[in-house]
Amino acid sequence: MKRVQFSVHRTVGEARLLAGALEAAGVSVEVRGESLAPLSGEIPSGETWVELWLFPGEVEQARSLLAELRENQEAAERSVECPRCREENPGNFDLCWSCGLELPSGLRPRLRAV
Repeated sequence: MKRVQFSVHRTVGEARLLAGALEAAGVSVEVRGESLAPLSGEIPSGETWVELWLFPGEVEQARSLLAELRENQEAAERSVECPRCREENPGNFDLCWSCGLELPSGLRPRLRAV
């Protein structure tokens, strides 16, 4: 069975993190182009990007996992105040990191300065 290109990344680390998440979900991933990454600056930068390749039947599963990861990242970029101790928590936390209270899902997250 042939593989299809799924995504392209500028760094090996970025590609390996996503490949690890996909493999943990049971998706078979092939990472291509890692050996060219150190040549960035010597050859055109587009040639040094790292590609993830998947079997065609696993592309939809990978896309849904990628969407879930993006949602979690967006939630982590927000903050939620704990109703008990008023400590700021990342928006993707279920429990307050300070007092351990379960954070209500209905709390309105606020943007956090980064």
